[in-house]
Amino acid sequence: MNSSSSQKNLLGYALEFFLLFLAVTLGFFAENYRESQVERKTELMYLQSLLEDLGQDTLKIDFSIQSKLTKDAYFDTLHRIIYQTPKPWPTRKLYYISRYLLIREHFYGTEGTIKQLENSGGFKLISNHDLVDKINAYSAAKEKLYQIQVARDLNAVPFKEAIGQVFQGKELAFLFDPAKFKDKPYSMGEPTWDPPLMGEQEDLEQYFYWASNEIFIERNCQALLSKLRISAKELIHELEKELQQSGS
Repeated sequence: MNSSSSQKNLLGYALEFFLLFLAVTLGFFAENYRESQVERKTELMYLQSLLEDLGQDTLKIDFSIQSKLTKDAYFDTLHRIIYQTPKPWPTRKLYYISRYLLIREHFYGTEGTIKQLENSGGFKLISNHDLVDKINAYSAAKEKLYQIQVARDLNAVPFKEAIGQVFQGKELAFLFDPAKFKDKPYSMGEPTWDPPLMGEQEDLEQYFYWASNEIFIERNCQALLSKLRISAKELIHELEKELQQSGS
């Protein structure tokens, strides 16, 4: 009787232990599943946000490329006037072009999501490692472009000085008039007459040299922007595919 009672007690203890073990195990798996769902939801949120940032980037890239194409065309006009057109030159165009070449339309990407991923360790949540590599490659390409843009700003210093040796400052200042040129880019227009140039032929040569340097760097930036745009479009395609597969 005592032996039978002991066996029942042992079976009861074993059943309780099994049920407790089962409850803990199921709880463990349930918690892991819940965490994985939260992480997946966070991952998709990052990917969607990055997709929106890239959409903004492509608009900025297109705008910057168009600005550089316009400058390239103006530089060709500048070269034609100085070296192929007989005097008297249409200096009103030289004044306008010189001031336009100093305008900066640098590209700076939308960095919000990238910074969040870096600062919060969010890259660990992205399960597609090829996608992570492409995101990092895109960020590296942007950083390279930023460095060249800084070089372009440094190059602009001697170009500004060369402009000051050839063009009258008061005439350059009058090119900006939001009321008069409100329908023109940057509210800037040509003078109404042909203002005289200053300096000697050597000053003009120095000016054109620095103008050519300016365009050389802008052309390099344009080439990098074109490649960056391709990378952005490819990354957008990969992100859209990843989000579609998840059912988002």
